[in-house]
Amino acid sequence: MNDSERGSAIDVVKALANAARDGETSLAIGKTAFKDGLRGLGVRGLSLIQRWNEERFGAAFLDELEQMRRAGAIREDFDQTDAGAASFQELLEMLGNKPNEERFEAFCALFMSANAPNADPNTAIVDIELMHALQGLTIGEMHLLSGFLKIRVFGSGTTDKKAEVAKQLGYHFPALIDKNIKALIEAGLISGGAMTPSSSRVLTDLGQRLLEKTEAFRALKRRSTGG
Repeated sequence: MNDSERGSAIDVVKALANAARDGETSLAIGKTAFKDGLRGLGVRGLSLIQRWNEERFGAAFLDELEQMRRAGAIREDFDQTDAGAASFQELLEMLGNKPNEERFEAFCALFMSANAPNADPNTAIVDIELMHALQGLTIGEMHLLSGFLKIRVFGSGTTDKKAEVAKQLGYHFPALIDKNIKALIEAGLISGGAMTPSSSRVLTDLGQRLLEKTEAFRALKRRSTGG
């Protein structure tokens, strides 16, 4: 199949979303998209919109993808790289399982980073590993992580760290916070000593990378909307 028959990876994703048929797994969709391109998707009539809540985030991802494309923030042929194929698969799995606003934004940010025109294939692996780590978080753990990304560093005068975290979360349930903090530490996203009185550090190097990529994604959106 030549390039004109196949279309760009972004066109393939759009065709994938517009062809409608339930029952295909995310992995099967991804494999067809990368193997057969537009023609294969048209024949099989695959659908990205499979489960409850997926339609909203599937449509939102198409909008974000087009915005990235117009800004030149991702390569048109991202499906031709290992990072592109792996990051797209992770994103499809997220859309089919646990989409919510915070996880969706993080995945878009990491997808953009892994598929940037000048992306280093080695550091793109870190973005994909982060996507995989976020995939396993519950909605509560993801919400807590978003709170820590806002805090970044505890000020020297912070005496009640849980109260500061609760302020970001919008609820104060210490037992739930403790449970979710443990999961984030095990995922390598926040420091093991984040809640100790003597430490101001919150994020690990992985957490810091997620913060940087999320901020870059938000900056792109502001530029695109003139905000």
